[in-house]
Amino acid sequence: MNGITPSTFEDEEDGADQLTSATSPDLVSAKSALVSRCKVAGIETDDMLRPGEEVRVVRVLMKCGRETRRVSLFSQADIESFLSVPFEKYTFLSGLEAICSYELGIIEAAIRPIPNNMPTSFSWRRIFGVDSSDDLEAVKLEVLPESEGLPHLEISKPSSAFSQIVRGAGPIARMTLKMTGVTVKTQDSSRDVLNKISGSLFFQLDMLSGIPLSLERERRRIFVRPRRAPRKVEHIQYPKVQYENAPLSLYWYGRSAEGMPLLQYLAFYQTIEFYFPIHSRSEAQRKLKVLLKDPTFRSDRDSDIARLLSAIHVSRGGAFGDERSQLRATLMECCDPEELRLFLEGDPNRKEFFASKKSQYHKIPLASSSGDLRNDVAERVYEIRCKIVHTKTDSRDAAFELLLPFSAEAEQLSHDIELVQYLANKVLISSSTSLNIHS
Repeated sequence: MNGITPSTFEDEEDGADQLTSATSPDLVSAKSALVSRCKVAGIETDDMLRPGEEVRVVRVLMKCGRETRRVSLFSQADIESFLSVPFEKYTFLSGLEAICSYELGIIEAAIRPIPNNMPTSFSWRRIFGVDSSDDLEAVKLEVLPESEGLPHLEISKPSSAFSQIVRGAGPIARMTLKMTGVTVKTQDSSRDVLNKISGSLFFQLDMLSGIPLSLERERRRIFVRPRRAPRKVEHIQYPKVQYENAPLSLYWYGRSAEGMPLLQYLAFYQTIEFYFPIHSRSEAQRKLKVLLKDPTFRSDRDSDIARLLSAIHVSRGGAFGDERSQLRATLMECCDPEELRLFLEGDPNRKEFFASKKSQYHKIPLASSSGDLRNDVAERVYEIRCKIVHTKTDSRDAAFELLLPFSAEAEQLSHDIELVQYLANKVLISSSTSLNIHS
């Protein structure tokens, strides 16, 4: 679809400047020039109408691998600024706030300090050795290639092309890594070169400055865990129970790790894992009783002894059985099956997520209205845990592909984090003891 086609405005950034007049001659001329250049370059555009308003927002659908990424232009000034750069020569790099020009041999990517609690400008001042944020406007860190065929590297304020194409987000003190003289021709090779060079450069900078950096991820419109509306505490009881310090510390660590999904998931999982020895022992005792009561069991038969040893297998942490069975035993002891189902089905988005056939993890059969979901939940929780730590604990585990930080898959763990947090809550409650401040 080339040319501007009217459609309904939705999901655009807030606070953008509005087009002042849809019939302004200068605006019409600017839009015409934009459409013409996009048409020659094979770039699609559309024209988004704001509900209840007679102003339109122009969207340019820039190439991004096999997909497109929109650039929204809200005013005549936006369009004219966009026209001032050779946007046709650039493509977005998928998953990153980055652009690439195969023709110009340029890759430019937004970068940011990793610590979320450290002011961005403070980090840049430390790296560049300047006193104030104003001084950051002119600074740059250049790294020259030492052999032919390697790109020139520079960390500095964004270029005009980057500012106009990658719009709207980022701190005032935004910096980009610029690579010039790059000989790449595909999306995959561009990302590969960017990841290799940035990884090496950022590790060196971390060692020299103590400031860890990363490439800025694409700001995708994905599900984010909704924040609960504040609720007034009407009545609070005097504490009647107490919780063990170690698992409670892990739980609070998980609650504090917002924005770090893998850390958060593992913290809640380890809260549950703390109680594996206690609850797996009960499961092992049950299995032993069944075996020893079996009239066919013979203590002089090797196969029966092997069954006995399998039932009482003790892990290094003092729990019985393999980790999958330990998790299953803990959830069976601590979670009520009806309450678990109510949690999974209580929120429409959550229910749709776990019922989806597109999920890459173990499916939870919510369609079966009477089934006990605890075993399936344990399987899913364990599978994600293995993908995060990339381990195989027994012969039944396939070679799990590593779940990487900052990946789209990690960003989509929101509902699974809610689930493992819910399970951690239930295990903590079930394992609590009567309050005793004198012991």
